[in-house]
Amino acid sequence: MGAHRLSGRSFGASVERGLNLSIGMVILAKTLVFAVQFAAMDSFDPVEVSSAAAIIMCVGTVALRCLGRGPSGFDVLLCTVALVVGAWMPRDSVPVAGAADSPIVHLVEPMLVVIAVRRQRAVPAMLLIAALFVTLRWESAGSTDGLVFGLQEAVLICGTAFAALYLVTQMRRASARAEALIASHREVHRAHLSAAEVETTAFLHDDLVPTLLAVGSIPGAAETRSAAGSALARLAGPAHGEDAADVATALRSAAAREMLDVDLVVRGPRTHLPEAVREAMVGAAVEALRNVSRHSGQRHATVTLVRRPTALRIRVEDHGAGFAGTPGVGIRVAIVGRMESIGATARITGTPGAGTVVELVWRGRLVSRLLGMAPEHDRLIRAAVVDPGRVALRAVAILAAGYLATAALLTIDVPLQPWSYGGAAVIAVVVVLLTRAMSRGPLHPAALLLVGGVPAVVLLVALPSVSADGLGGTESWLIEFSALPALATAWVISVRMVLLLLVPNAVVITLVALDKGATAVDLPHILFVQPLNALFVAVIVAVCRRAGRVLTEPEASQSTAWARAVRVALGPTLRPVVAALRSVGDDTAAPGPGPGLLAQAVRDCLYLPGPEHEALRAELDALRRTGAQVDTILPEPPPATRTLAAALGAVRRFGPSHVTVSGNADEATVVIVPGPPPEVVERLPRQLPVAWQVDADPEACVITGPPDLATLIRRGDPQPAPG
Repeated sequence: MGAHRLSGRSFGASVERGLNLSIGMVILAKTLVFAVQFAAMDSFDPVEVSSAAAIIMCVGTVALRCLGRGPSGFDVLLCTVALVVGAWMPRDSVPVAGAADSPIVHLVEPMLVVIAVRRQRAVPAMLLIAALFVTLRWESAGSTDGLVFGLQEAVLICGTAFAALYLVTQMRRASARAEALIASHREVHRAHLSAAEVETTAFLHDDLVPTLLAVGSIPGAAETRSAAGSALARLAGPAHGEDAADVATALRSAAAREMLDVDLVVRGPRTHLPEAVREAMVGAAVEALRNVSRHSGQRHATVTLVRRPTALRIRVEDHGAGFAGTPGVGIRVAIVGRMESIGATARITGTPGAGTVVELVWRGRLVSRLLGMAPEHDRLIRAAVVDPGRVALRAVAILAAGYLATAALLTIDVPLQPWSYGGAAVIAVVVVLLTRAMSRGPLHPAALLLVGGVPAVVLLVALPSVSADGLGGTESWLIEFSALPALATAWVISVRMVLLLLVPNAVVITLVALDKGATAVDLPHILFVQPLNALFVAVIVAVCRRAGRVLTEPEASQSTAWARAVRVALGPTLRPVVAALRSVGDDTAAPGPGPGLLAQAVRDCLYLPGPEHEALRAELDALRRTGAQVDTILPEPPPATRTLAAALGAVRRFGPSHVTVSGNADEATVVIVPGPPPEVVERLPRQLPVAWQVDADPEACVITGPPDLATLIRRGDPQPAPG
């Protein structure tokens, strides 16, 4: 479950961290645009300079805190201060609604911070901020123009802020579901581990130790071969409970069935594959492993599995006999044929005496990959929000309501805008068609032509009807409205594709603005809203996809728990045990530790379990390999035995014949029969760990001391005097 935690944070905390980062980037971008536009002014008033400095300091601090430890109520206060200062900055005239010098540029910031810091009752706080803004606009203007402009701007920004709140709520709901599932999986995994530990102990004691003893005494017997094969299959993982949808699991099982020693290298997160693709890829890879077992003359192979959202590559490599010429019929049918049936490729190369390499590569549809419409993206987002089309439609509807309400308020002081109304109607129809298609299933790539083309054409036709003074203000609300199709499709395509879809809009807006006399300094205020909104939505969607990945992951299986329990129980002993079992009936197997010694090592793993006794197990095994008879009498093993292991290392150097190890948590005793020569007895105390004592005579030598001096010191017990 560690994959679901980032830097020690829970999944939910990392989600909130992502939200804070996105809000921080939005505020930082708006602050930079404000600073650039202020710096481009023709003249500066000292009050204006100090006011601008205060605004930049306040919102800049908030942005940095969002990017750092996260915002709090204090940051809402700082943004509100910036809003008040911006409203009272001295101006020659009352800025029109939405203009670059209007305090509207500071209205969305406190609302976004409220969304970040208040999980509940955010709407009343946002409405209070909007009411404060309208009041400030009215009072600072000293006329009804300020009231009208304030209402127009507040409605526009409230639509954007409420849409952001809706999206964040969807993200938090998906995050909460994922967090609950992680907790459930964690409990199931603990239960599986507990059961697997009991089952592993029984298997090691009842099956593995007797099998290893049989391999050492009667290796050619049919019963021994059968027992070795059964033990080997269980060490690779039990067949029941296996996750058949996991390619890596299937390859491990196939290697175990073929009794191959396989190094499996897995790169990339697990991804969902179409059933036909998974079956063909696994079938071809299994056939390649069979060929290694039957024809290479080797029992070892390397399998590399590279997983990508829209691609999968499997490479099977051995250093066996190899081949020359054209691959046989079996390879062409069982491997190449399978790959061709799913549009994948298989490359088989062999060199006589140097081995064979089989490389299998499948890639999803090229068009879908280039457009960021991978099936994996669609599957994950549907796992998080069920119906992305409905969620996208609701979010876009909230945004559209704000834009249209602003358009309605504009009729108070601006002539009717029939071209803008007609363009908005066309865009609304496109959004409805897109979201309905998203609800039915994966979006067809051709739909992106509508998203990228229709809004740009609408802007080209309708935007010239907006006055030069109104361009960049609320009068040009159609600019933001035209981004709605791209924001809707952001739920099922990649962020880079969303930004590309907005490029035609940006080109048209730039051409129209320059034609109406806008300067280069004015363009950022006009252009940056669309990509900024798209990036914010993309962050929300990315978090929901991440939650969807958690929600679609299978819970920890019994086979996974078994494999972990076996690895923990046997540790470094696992590999030589597997090699010994595979060597049954294989005359070409490389020699290794005797099965009898391995059986004793497995017993040590049973009675001295865990990493705290790993050094002692290694020393006991090393003693046995010198030919010494080793007996252990530890009915209740000490918590740790590192010092005892060091003492046995000193004993092993003079080649004892018979060693008996006994003791408890406080003191360990090692008896060596017969005793070592006098010259060894003389230097033995200097070779033993601190606090160990020697009592020796020619017939036997007894050494005693703490099994783990570090544990003794931590407990605060009195240390024995050095011997």
